[in-house]
Amino acid sequence: MSDPGCAGGWLEVRWVLNTYQTAQDWDVPTLCRIAAEAGYEGIEFLQDFHQAHGLEADATPAHRHEVRQALAAQGLACASLTSCMRFDMADDAERARSVQQVRRVIDYALELDCTHVRVLGDRVPEDPAERAMVIDRVARSLRTLGEDAATRGIIVSMEVHGGFTDPEPARAVVEAVGLPNVGLVFNSQWRIGATTGWALPAGAPSIRPLHDLIGRHCTSVHTHQMEKPAELGYYRELFQLLRADGFTGFISNECAYRGPDPERVLRMYTALFRALTA
Repeated sequence: MSDPGCAGGWLEVRWVLNTYQTAQDWDVPTLCRIAAEAGYEGIEFLQDFHQAHGLEADATPAHRHEVRQALAAQGLACASLTSCMRFDMADDAERARSVQQVRRVIDYALELDCTHVRVLGDRVPEDPAERAMVIDRVARSLRTLGEDAATRGIIVSMEVHGGFTDPEPARAVVEAVGLPNVGLVFNSQWRIGATTGWALPAGAPSIRPLHDLIGRHCTSVHTHQMEKPAELGYYRELFQLLRADGFTGFISNECAYRGPDPERVLRMYTALFRALTA
């Protein structure tokens, strides 16, 4: 594993691997070995997709210990326990079940030296009255989780995903929560020329207006296909803006590559990240 200073000189920013798709079939020892050899400094464990790592909300103490040992053996951090629970639904009991599942994850996060738990929002209706109700539901759920997590020094973040890819309702939620340990995971979706909600104009030369809306609330970042010519400039600017902000969270590769040579591709993404942040 590379030391923390190698990622473009960002001594506090850590480049980690999200288990979404590319790593979903690897058992824990394989996952940790490949991540370390490919230059990642930690792993973000995606939950609720029955991935081979098995680190779900109901993971046994024995399995949690196994994961911690495997991470330590490779010098890796547990970057995030990434729950896919959502809170947009109107049914109070269903929403309460989602909150309770995330609480189980928060309860064991520190066993893995993990201080970040991610959730989803998830859907935002276009009707203004319904939108306001969804924002309120999500904010109340996140406030409950944030208050619980704060006593353990854990950050809870909602991903800017689904209907919350629009930065305005995402910002509205986190500001309604009003807790310092509740923030946003930026999903590197730029909303260029979107036909509804907030958008940058087609061909926008800069993502600064987007960053100005939610950047101060971002606790971590997901990257995707950074190599695309249309995306490359936006990623470069994003990393520059994060550096100017003094951002100290994890930047997590969620590339979703499913081809024949995943180890080589993961190494290439590490090289590209270092080049973009140099």
